[in-house]
Amino acid sequence: MTLNPVINVTAGKTQMPFDTVLIANRGEIALRLIKACKSLDLKTVAVFSEADKNAPFVAAADTAVPIGPSEASKSYLDMEKIIAAAKLTGAGAVHPGYGFLAENAEFAQKCVESGLVFIGPSAGLIKKMGSKIEAKTVAIEAGVPVVPGCHSPDQSDTKLIEAAAKIGVPLMIKASAGGGGRGMRLVVDLSEFEAELGLARKEAEAAFGDPAVLLERYVENARHIEVQVLGDRYGNTIHLFERDCSIQRNHQKIIEEAPAPNLPENVRSEMLSAAIDLSKRVGYDSAGTVEFIYDTNRQEFYFLEMNTRLQVEHPVTEAITGIDLVQWQIRIAMDEALTLKQDDVQCSGWALEARVAAENPEKNYLPQTGHISNYQPPEIEDVRLDSGIAQDSLVSHYYDSMLAKVIAHAPNRNSAVRKLKHALEEFEISGVGTNKNFLIDILSLHDFGVARHHTGTLSVNYPAGWKATKITSLDQAVAVLAGYLAKKKNVVAGPWGRNGAWRITQGVGVPATSHFVLQDALGATHDIEILEHADTYTVNIGGEPVANFCNVSMNERQLTFEHEGQVRSVTASVQGDRVLTSSNGNEVEIQLLRSEQVYLSGKGSSASGGNQVYAPMPGLIVDVLVAKGQSVEMGEPVIILEAMKLLQKLEAPASGVVKEIGFNVGDTPEKGAVLLTIDPETQSS
Repeated sequence: MTLNPVINVTAGKTQMPFDTVLIANRGEIALRLIKACKSLDLKTVAVFSEADKNAPFVAAADTAVPIGPSEASKSYLDMEKIIAAAKLTGAGAVHPGYGFLAENAEFAQKCVESGLVFIGPSAGLIKKMGSKIEAKTVAIEAGVPVVPGCHSPDQSDTKLIEAAAKIGVPLMIKASAGGGGRGMRLVVDLSEFEAELGLARKEAEAAFGDPAVLLERYVENARHIEVQVLGDRYGNTIHLFERDCSIQRNHQKIIEEAPAPNLPENVRSEMLSAAIDLSKRVGYDSAGTVEFIYDTNRQEFYFLEMNTRLQVEHPVTEAITGIDLVQWQIRIAMDEALTLKQDDVQCSGWALEARVAAENPEKNYLPQTGHISNYQPPEIEDVRLDSGIAQDSLVSHYYDSMLAKVIAHAPNRNSAVRKLKHALEEFEISGVGTNKNFLIDILSLHDFGVARHHTGTLSVNYPAGWKATKITSLDQAVAVLAGYLAKKKNVVAGPWGRNGAWRITQGVGVPATSHFVLQDALGATHDIEILEHADTYTVNIGGEPVANFCNVSMNERQLTFEHEGQVRSVTASVQGDRVLTSSNGNEVEIQLLRSEQVYLSGKGSSASGGNQVYAPMPGLIVDVLVAKGQSVEMGEPVIILEAMKLLQKLEAPASGVVKEIGFNVGDTPEKGAVLLTIDPETQSS
């Protein structure tokens, strides 16, 4: 695959102050940083938690050091462990990537005090601009317009409640110390402000170690546009054009592009100038991003924040400019001066990026976990894949759900959109549920196609939430066949294990029959009957014949069969009882269970029992909002669960009295664990 040639940054280097860089991060960004370091002939050190011991980035580094348990607070957020790892391995510099400690001024200062080069801006700049509160003060002083709101250092409930009443709704609560949608809550009813404030603070504390928040008026139907800047320690500052990051879900970017479409040239020029002026005013000396909200109705823009780090979406800028931002970060940290002038930076073509995440868009983006059982990256010219996973990788609940970024570059926007859709369709990834089909659907939206999208586009186009293409009974039958064949291949010896299900073998020439239970993605169960005779398989679902398959063959990742005179092939991944099939971008996920697994365990139609709260996935109990014996109403939040850095409010499934609480704050239940039981027959007096 090819992209724009990256401008050579190795010429004219000064003497290197370090030759080894410790990567204080994980996943795809750790691999990206390792690649950049190697291109500059620098050695790399990876640090990893227990959950990441077999991750690709660990193997890619020259040296790897374990730094503790899976919880980020005990590993990737532990400053002392990371600095100790740097000293142990002789690293001279630390690159924080994004997230975790990337915008932590205390960490940057500790690195310097320990004799390490922090690859990024100084601790003082991070404190000033990494804090949204202080950054807005600087912006106001620089004459850059800001969104009306409350950016006060006074973080008392009284102050913030009073400010919220003055701002009015809708308003946004934002974490001051970081981004990525963490610690961000939209309030449309002031009666909900205190509860949302509490959740925002907890998310901010968990993600960034700082519970401080700010309040802003929510600009509806706005566009999120940001400017990439690059500055050195000699007063040189340039921009690398802008990116549009308006396609967001739950305030997290999922599709980004560069340049921004349908942006009036006078607005673009003013925005780029404002970003340069702000950066120069504070003496910014690394790669950074100045973010704005653009009100399309008024054609006015407002400063949001400055990210004092590399952005997740930096590849689209690299694609259109041919400039390697990570290399320049490192060179500037080596005290080099920018050799690029503003006129050297040219915008060539169009680039889009889609973030592929382990989450279920149909279930409010519920994070998914498991092992990657099939992984086949797209191989298309001018498509780049930044990924943190590989075949057999473990996707745990401890970290962000993003798995990979797919970046497409083309001469114009329409071509880039088509190329990105093609790449996503070709990207085979299974073993965990992903948002891939959701991304493909977004790229097909009319509003996006004509560049009239905004931060509320997904809510407008999917008011009841996104729904995947309807799964047909034939789709399910194909998945059943894949699961059945996999079970046949892996059975134990002996008559009772021969097919892993209840099997009746009749006389010679009469089809053998096997019985299973299909559980679909929504938890509904259906009786399955499979009749096998020679090379023909008949699948009945719920007592009704669905399909006859012949000329069937299956290997590790593909099922081929003939149905109604047509030969078809689908990607098939079977992991235990879990079956995932994919064809032409349409994915089907089922569980093919033995009958006794369902009926003898009592997990049939009463999967939830109607009065119990289950853990939707592994996670950390952050708060228990009720007590045993307390009366609750259906839909009332009862438990706060943290998974993949996000807080989920779990609600009471029925009205009644809390009978049992199965877990306490700090516990880490597994998926499906009963967290709380309600006695619906009892009402408090």
